[in-house]
Amino acid sequence: MSSKLLTTNIVDLKLPNPTALASGILGYTGDSLRMIEENGAGAVVTKSIGVEPRVGYPNPTLVQAKSGLINAVGLPNPGINDYIGELKYAKTILKVPLIVSVFGYTAEEYAIVAQKAVGAGADAVELNVSCPHVNIRGQKSGKIQTFN
Repeated sequence: MSSKLLTTNIVDLKLPNPTALASGILGYTGDSLRMIEENGAGAVVTKSIGVEPRVGYPNPTLVQAKSGLINAVGLPNPGINDYIGELKYAKTILKVPLIVSVFGYTAEEYAIVAQKAVGAGADAVELNVSCPHVNIRGQKSGKIQTFN
């Protein structure tokens, strides 16, 4: 069977096949995204990134259930300004579309992060609107490892 049969177009995004890494803990570095691509993904999606750095929740953040794995990591991320370098690096090594997952606490924050992600080379933006366990009070930001 020809691999061209699996080519998928989503708006202006051309994927070599209809599979993509879901946003989450595997999409943190350019090198991890490249590994996912090498294992067959038609597109890769980053971990969700916000305006400010965020520590997230202390471990344990992953538990095994009969149905699979459940995680609640609390959106840890370096903030978009520190992540731009990693996005630019990822674009130099990836051959599949790079989709950046963004989150915010206001529409303006989503827009800021999305604009900076696209400016850094994102082929598309995913809006993370599904982290109901994240409590904004006292959890918005903190110190974590950056990519500088």
